[in-house]
Amino acid sequence: MSLFDQPLAIVDLETTGGDPRADRVTEVGVVLIDGGVRREWSSLVNPGLPIPLSIQRFTGITDDMVAGAPRFADLAEELAALLHGRLFIAHNARFDHGFLRNEFARVGLDFSPRVLCTVRLSRALYPQFPKHGLDALMARFDLRCDARHRAIGDARVVRDFLDIAVRDFPPAVIEAAMDKAGRVAATPPGLAPGALDDIPDAPGVYLFYGEPPASTDLLPAAAELPLYVGKSRSLRSRVLAHFTGSHKGGQAARMVRETRRVDWIETAGELGALLLEARLVKQLQPLYNKQLRASGPAVALVLRGGPGNEVAAGEAALTLVELDRVAPQQLAGLYGPFRSRRDCMAALRDMATAWQLCPKRIGLQGFERRTAACVNVQVKRCRGVCCGREDPRQHDLRLMSALDGLRMPEWPWAGRVALRERRPGTARSERHWLQHWCYLGSVGGSDDDAEGSLPPATDPRFDYDHYRILRRHLDGLPADAVDTV
Repeated sequence: MSLFDQPLAIVDLETTGGDPRADRVTEVGVVLIDGGVRREWSSLVNPGLPIPLSIQRFTGITDDMVAGAPRFADLAEELAALLHGRLFIAHNARFDHGFLRNEFARVGLDFSPRVLCTVRLSRALYPQFPKHGLDALMARFDLRCDARHRAIGDARVVRDFLDIAVRDFPPAVIEAAMDKAGRVAATPPGLAPGALDDIPDAPGVYLFYGEPPASTDLLPAAAELPLYVGKSRSLRSRVLAHFTGSHKGGQAARMVRETRRVDWIETAGELGALLLEARLVKQLQPLYNKQLRASGPAVALVLRGGPGNEVAAGEAALTLVELDRVAPQQLAGLYGPFRSRRDCMAALRDMATAWQLCPKRIGLQGFERRTAACVNVQVKRCRGVCCGREDPRQHDLRLMSALDGLRMPEWPWAGRVALRERRPGTARSERHWLQHWCYLGSVGGSDDDAEGSLPPATDPRFDYDHYRILRRHLDGLPADAVDTV
């Protein structure tokens, strides 16, 4: 059977954002195909909430344009009748289908059509090409669009692509490609039907929740149990990998079996996902996260001078400080940081061995007697600064060399800054607010959004993982990516 031997509805939507659970439709465009008969239907939609300025610029649809448009509830029955019994076709169909399914559900209507994604269809028919977005198809096949990023204009481009595909391939090849493009993963046991349908192919953070622990007479009933927080450049592929991977046993398989709900938060890019993941793991303390969970305060080392200092032989030239007791503007010049006191002590032991440093002088051994030799003198791992055999200045020259790579740098700006992150090819952007190597929070919006220009009302607080993330991402950052305050 040819693709066009069945009733089709090619659909495109414009929306206030990318989350079908929170954002709303602002425009619907539909191309209806019944054999040789083709007709169009389109309407602006009043979303009932402001359209972000970045989205207004991206689509050209403004708040004024939708102010007098019907609400989705006003046109839901007409649209449902138009789509009934048709193959639902869209480019990145999960987005359009997910938004319509949620919009119809809000007015009490079920929407469960057969779905064909033309991104997947293009990949199946033209695997030799790396890109299959709408702009890529337009360039590849010389397609024209008189209203890009408007619903009916984009729907017409999809129609033209289907015409080319039917021209290029026989019906049997088209049918096989449609079958491949239409395959979807079954909902894993334990999750509600459709629980994974709306997860986007976008960067962000995902959260797995399990059933709450049983309540007792002494403990009240708890909310659902956070099991795991993860991040990915592609939320959908990463989440599905958890449920389709070959987990034969162990914690990964147990976590999947225990998951009862999946949630996610989109971000503009990888940096936002990394920062949010680190914050949520500490906030929620998920059962199966080990790496980013809080394990006591982070620590750093303070050098009491250096070559020519006044620290006498047998006394400690290094002291340890907990970073939650240090003002963020005083971090520069400390050595570290270390995730925990235990990690710091392990690093000092390795340093002492590699540089023949005195355990007493670097804080690894106590001071029962100031002139007593440390435990490493007898095995010739210390040159005797602790008992007068070595000049403290010589010892501390080696100590400073050993510490050189651990020195925490100055904050490059005078105060708070906003680091802009944009998702290529979309209107989505975020400002990540930072101060003295501390992450304050992120605000979505465009460069012109007033709400996006305001920093979160949060005092800077040092976090080991945020510091490591920022050190990696700020190196070599273009100057125009940062807004100073």
